Order: sequence, then structure tokens, then C-alpha cells
Amino acid sequence: MTMPDPSYRIAISRQVACKPAQAYAVVEDLERFPEFMPNVEAIRIISDDGRRKVAHWDTIIDGAPLDWVEEGIYERDELRVRFKALEGVFDRFDGFWQVKSVDGDSEVIFELEYSIGLPEIDEIIGPILRERLIDNTEAMLEALEGRILSDA
Repeated sequence: MTMPDPSYRIAISRQVACKPAQAYAVVEDLERFPEFMPNVEAIRIISDDGRRKVAHWDTIIDGAPLDWVEEGIYERDELRVRFKALEGVFDRFDGFWQVKSVDGDSEVIFELEYSIGLPEIDEIIGPILRERLIDNTEAMLEALEGRILSDA
């Protein structure tokens, strides 16, 4: 009998004092993430047709290297980027970045659902990885805010 494969969800947002289009311009500029996100070692664009990018991510989370290939669908009219892993360390890794207008400023929203794909070790690794991914996501939003404000 196989054990169910638990999935986890992370949803974090941050309000930034800038116009939504400015915030989205930073969110969609994937290639520059390694410049201002300390845990992102490298992003290599595999393909880019203007609406869809496929990229190889190299990251470090809690001292451990994690890499995957991710597809991003860029919905500029909605100020949203939907992403999902096509291959890599996760069984499931998908979500979105969304920028919304809030009282003249921007709210940058990040949501992620993922599963490790190894139920036999998930009980041990799952809660630790979730905490690290939350910390990492908060650091990414903080770095993103710094880049948005420096570009404004």
C-alpha cells in the first residue's frame, strides 16, 4: 500500500510603495533574480517566446543545493506569472506571482504548492523544507521590494 503524497501550500504577500507596472516589471525579469536574491545562484533561460519562458534554476536553501527546470507563463494584462516545475527535485512545484493595485501602491503576492514525491521521507523532511521555503520566499519578497524601489 502506498502512502499518500502530502502537498504543501505557501502564500505570502508584501505591499510595496510603487505602481503595479513597476513591480511587475521586476517580477517578470527572471534573468536578473540572481543579482538581488541571495539564494538564487543562477537562472539559465532555455527558451523564451515572449509569453512563455523555460528556465533552469540553481538555488541554495539552508546550505543545500536545489535545482529544477521551470516553465513560466507571463500574463502581462493580469500582472501575473504562473509557473510550474517541468523536472527537478520536486514531484509538484507550481504557483504564481501576482501584482495587484492597493491604494495606489502594489501588493506582490507569491503562492506555491509543492510536494516532495517521496512519502516515506516526507514526514521528516516535509516540515523542515516548508519552513525553509517560507523563510526563502519572505527573503525573495524583501529582495524583490528592494529591487523595485531601487529601479523606481
